[in-house]
Amino acid sequence: FLVEYLIYRSIKLADLPKIALRTGIVTAIVFILIAMGQAFSWTVSFGRIPNMILPPLLGAEPSAVRILLVLTLAYFLGCMFVDPIVVIMILTPIFKPAITASGLDNVLIGIIVTLQAAIGSTTPPFGCNIFTAMAIFRQKYVDATRGSFPFIAIMMVVSLLLIFFPQIALFLRDLSVR
Repeated sequence: FLVEYLIYRSIKLADLPKIALRTGIVTAIVFILIAMGQAFSWTVSFGRIPNMILPPLLGAEPSAVRILLVLTLAYFLGCMFVDPIVVIMILTPIFKPAITASGLDNVLIGIIVTLQAAIGSTTPPFGCNIFTAMAIFRQKYVDATRGSFPFIAIMMVVSLLLIFFPQIALFLRDLSVR
């Protein structure tokens, strides 16, 4: 507020009620999405849906790489269409048993999930960061998405590198533990 008001002089005190109202509406929408995501997550877990979905995808003895590939694809596709917070709340209980059973590192999982949320949020057709960029920069959809594809490709390559060489993600943590 101080920077916008004192330095850039882009807002006036009379604008504050309108700004507060718009902020409140956006915040309410996010909290409604989170609540619905939590309810859906509970329903999925209660219905034991992960026990029905994951075995065909992962196989009888899933390797760590296979789990990471399925996890990556699920979070990427989910974040393309829904807010990342909601996707994380829905998919985490589904994948947790398989991740725990495989012994995968939680830090690696967190990095991969965060990366997929970032990629999915910037990927057309419905990545939420696209619409945020359109609103902030007052750009058309085509203009907001035009420059994103090289970055998406680079982040996908990074995802594959992290899946096949997890030491990349864990190097600094492991170095600090010594």
